[in-house]
Amino acid sequence: MVAYTSDAAALEAAGKKEVLKREWNFWALLGMSLCTLCTWEATSALFAGAYSNGGPASVVYGFIVSVLGTLCIAGSFAEMASISPIAGAQYHWSAEHSPPKWRALISYVQGWVTVTGWVAAVASVCFLIASMIQAVAVLNYSDYEPKRWHATLIMIGFSGIASLGNTFGKKYLPLWETLGGLLHVLFFFIVFIAILATSTKAKDGDVWGTFINASGWDSDGVSFCIGFLTPAFALAGVDAVVHMSEEAHNAPLNIPRAMIGSVIINGCAGFAYIIAVLYAITDADTILSTPTGLPIIAVFLQATNNQKAATAMITAVIIVFSMNLFGCTASVSRLIWAFARDHGLPFSKTFAQISSRNRCPTNAVVLLFACVSLLSLINIGSTTAFNALISLTTLGFYFSYAIPTVMFAIRRYNVSNPITFGPWTMGRFGLPVNILAVAFCVFLIIFLPFPPFLPVTGVNMNYASPVFLAVMIFATLNYVLRARKKFTGPIKEVSSETSSEEVTHESVMPEKNIANSETS
Repeated sequence: MVAYTSDAAALEAAGKKEVLKREWNFWALLGMSLCTLCTWEATSALFAGAYSNGGPASVVYGFIVSVLGTLCIAGSFAEMASISPIAGAQYHWSAEHSPPKWRALISYVQGWVTVTGWVAAVASVCFLIASMIQAVAVLNYSDYEPKRWHATLIMIGFSGIASLGNTFGKKYLPLWETLGGLLHVLFFFIVFIAILATSTKAKDGDVWGTFINASGWDSDGVSFCIGFLTPAFALAGVDAVVHMSEEAHNAPLNIPRAMIGSVIINGCAGFAYIIAVLYAITDADTILSTPTGLPIIAVFLQATNNQKAATAMITAVIIVFSMNLFGCTASVSRLIWAFARDHGLPFSKTFAQISSRNRCPTNAVVLLFACVSLLSLINIGSTTAFNALISLTTLGFYFSYAIPTVMFAIRRYNVSNPITFGPWTMGRFGLPVNILAVAFCVFLIIFLPFPPFLPVTGVNMNYASPVFLAVMIFATLNYVLRARKKFTGPIKEVSSETSSEEVTHESVMPEKNIANSETS
């Protein structure tokens, strides 16, 4: 096990120079991680998916499995983050732990998958915010007719505000995310207690033993598995805080603790919230046929029988989602910057620049805003096509979680190049946790592309699989035809000898773990 005397030493051991300002303490990191997962809020936005594919039983037991699977992913990532707390995260770890022959290709494809998944995630968050705002408008103004272009303008507006906050308000982001984490917890208790105090309770059997297959699939098992999209999306994004590693104090310990803590807190809060919501449903048909298009609003109305109360409760969800957007923008811009730093993107030199004014990857933030704005235009033509981004987001996330975890588990058996663990480790439980994490990811990768309803039409088709496959093919072909001449894996900007003087161990991460290349 290695113990670093400074964050700069930990970063140099991973082969990188320190160029970003460290402004994030543990509470800011925990707040960001809590707010980015925002599990009970995401469950509110996507509640109908799991309820239609499996009903209450699917929601309850699917969520339990998802929490345990996500905890295994977080544990695996926590060990890797403690070894190499770096903004590139998955693509860097994939290179670090892969066989030398395949290191560059695996790292490159992993980088594109992770970036694509996270850009789609930011667009999805903007879409959910816009959809909830329109639902609130329908709830309070019966003559309002929601238009797709309304949602697109709201999406671009919120993405623009988050981008401004990440550039001009960068120094306030840690405080903002700390506040976001506090509101995430506070609003949970307010909404949770309001549902419990005002709702007419359903029978125990209706919550714990009722299975509903309204999807058209002949197999109840397939329908149940498809229902995992809701809890999987609600718990996706556990790696967000890792991309802030190069701006975190005591990153080898604080990043793992923030990840694990956020999954435990969100898992417990999300499960309690789901149970409260399910007990509040006494008329499922009314819930699923709500004119707002958002079933959770109908749940709030059915529980409180008060329009203003329902409006306040969904507003709390919108507020946390909006604060989530700032953290997502910060995280994804660092990921884009890190991948560009290693020559993984077109025009990498431009997007790898750091603003001298506030030490922010401003160009990466602008690129993210441009991508989200372009993606939001899809919604004008087809909501169905844009909804595929939610599935694409989740599919991309879990694929990006599986690759480095597989490589990390395999490397545990490599006696010629053993792992030098960081200060946070799972010890002998590490390998079993890695295996469970990979099994959970593979399960989701198989079922997430399935159409949620049969028969399949252009409206209910799940486009995640063909879009994801297209991204994979593009990344592979682009690497073979062009990028392999420029991308050789994470660039080693400093030698291991530089950092070894600051490490209280006789050796640091072996130099052969990271592909060497000349610094641009």
